[in-house]
Amino acid sequence: MDVFNQLGELALGSRLKRLSDQIMRDGTKIYRDCDIDFEPRCFPVFYTLSKKSPQGVTQMANDLSVSHAAVSQVVRELLKKGLLVAVKDKFDGRKKLLSLSEKGNLLLPKIQDLWNDIAVAIHQMIHQHTTNIIDSIREVERSFTEKSLHQRVAVITKERCLEKVEILEYQKEYKDYFKSLNYAWITEYFKMEEMDKQVLANPEELIKQGGAVLFARINNQIVGTCAMIRIDEHTYELAKMSVDKNYQRRHVGEKLGLAVIEKSSRLGARKLILESNKKLIPALNLYRKLGFIPICSDHKKSMYQRVNISMQMNLVS
Repeated sequence: MDVFNQLGELALGSRLKRLSDQIMRDGTKIYRDCDIDFEPRCFPVFYTLSKKSPQGVTQMANDLSVSHAAVSQVVRELLKKGLLVAVKDKFDGRKKLLSLSEKGNLLLPKIQDLWNDIAVAIHQMIHQHTTNIIDSIREVERSFTEKSLHQRVAVITKERCLEKVEILEYQKEYKDYFKSLNYAWITEYFKMEEMDKQVLANPEELIKQGGAVLFARINNQIVGTCAMIRIDEHTYELAKMSVDKNYQRRHVGEKLGLAVIEKSSRLGARKLILESNKKLIPALNLYRKLGFIPICSDHKKSMYQRVNISMQMNLVS
């Protein structure tokens, strides 16, 4: 049973690594059969220098689209075998330029014939099938260049996490969550102020004044909350946002923030404001991501001592 066949696309990296390892093992045997002391992994660097030299490690790394460290490791091995020589760059004494040594140049004709043989064999293997694997790999590489696997997975994971978050309007049964979730983050970083106690004890008052209190739920568990406070006919404040520590990094805060933006716009608001503290870096990053920008404000007028930054978002009705 081949587990990779069962895993399909999920095992792409491992499967390509297995195929690469097999090619490298066979390559080593091929060189040994011809009494050539050469490692297959040295081929890209040796070949590059056979076509254009002298070159520095950085240039080769860029041309091959591999890391500087990977090229440096191969260069050290080729220097040790005496197949390369290194000289100082006359324009930059800190930089070394590499070329094939006399021994390397003597090896080149013999090894080039072997490379041609390998190319013929691989061509035969590839064209036994209707799909040209090289063309396919080229297309996959192009996709990776356009957007990396890391970036693609981050988008998919975010979408999955956002789908799992339900946004709920205030209900009496959720009242204690509004208080406990906010108590948790405030007491971790600051101290409870009198205004905190008043707001958290009376969420219904915010709603009566035209605001809202929202909750985030995952798998029937309340994991986050925030308030939307009405300042005037065209202005609302995003406030008292908090997410359970066990559910952070799951885009809960983002979903709450988007819900406030959508609700404010629906109510005819022209701008959203918020107050925060500069040491709450993850929160500030989220606010910027949502579209808030810092504004000049007299923080002495804030009802909270901890406030030292104000942000605003203009809304399009």
